[in-house]
Amino acid sequence: FNDTATTEIYTLSLHDALPISHKGTESWEPVCQAIVQNPGTTLLLGMSDVGKTTLTRLLANRLLEAGEKVAVLDADLGQSEIGQPACVGLAFPNKPFDALSDLTPHSQAFVGRTTPTGSLLEYASAIIRLSQKAAGKCLIVDTSGYQHGAAARTLYHALCDLLQPKHIVALQRREELLPILTPLKHRNLTLHTPFIPEEVIRKSPQFRKMRRTMKFAAYFQNVEQHTYTFEEVGLLGTWLGGGNSVPAHILAFINQSLGSHYRVYHAEIWGQDLGLMVQRPLPNDFPALSLVLQHLKAKSVTVTVAPQLKHLLL
Repeated sequence: FNDTATTEIYTLSLHDALPISHKGTESWEPVCQAIVQNPGTTLLLGMSDVGKTTLTRLLANRLLEAGEKVAVLDADLGQSEIGQPACVGLAFPNKPFDALSDLTPHSQAFVGRTTPTGSLLEYASAIIRLSQKAAGKCLIVDTSGYQHGAAARTLYHALCDLLQPKHIVALQRREELLPILTPLKHRNLTLHTPFIPEEVIRKSPQFRKMRRTMKFAAYFQNVEQHTYTFEEVGLLGTWLGGGNSVPAHILAFINQSLGSHYRVYHAEIWGQDLGLMVQRPLPNDFPALSLVLQHLKAKSVTVTVAPQLKHLLL
């Protein structure tokens, strides 16, 4: 496809879009050899397009060639190679490989976002749960490009507490990782900061989005449709399921008050809050809604428009 923002032509496939040529990886051999000589859990940090995935592959192959048992944990939610986007994936390669996408996932943990932002606890939990399946193996964790700000600093320090890595490999162009790395210097680990070769290729947001779309399309190619009631599933990160469903006669009252144009599929009350799942958005300062709130003795309302949930990953 043609990325008009950069006037570049891309040929996309589900195979790795490697950010660096094999020639450029030569400068990373000393880091790989240092880790091979003292193997243990290795955490890779860096912004997008710095070569983390390529270095993960290179390090995994060097450990395999040295006879080590290896586990690769792909925690790059937006550009997942092991499994699907919005998931953390784990694989156990038993021989050298050309690309992370060639590996068969042993396990996946669903996070539901293509970035850790807004789901830091779920992201960290997914990494820890999968890492526990890699006991007895040299674990390599390829993290996401989410590296800026206080929340990112807290996230990676918490992961260091939980994973207890023996090595951290930080790929940075202009010391952008210093806020994360400076406190880590006092930990019992080895910090590697190799330079990023010139061969690194920056991929545009359009390229990344298209590649995610292709992976989703391939995954959902032969899906089957299933229907579940709210009572059959547990939902997190939403008001749905957080309160008590209103009785049928109250739901009928709400529908009658708002009118058939604003059909209400589902309603819940928790405390003095009302949640409504509706067919279309409600207008601001809707008198009928004020009447409903007064009747139910609710002080606030949260409205979710049902059609907007189409194709939502759960």
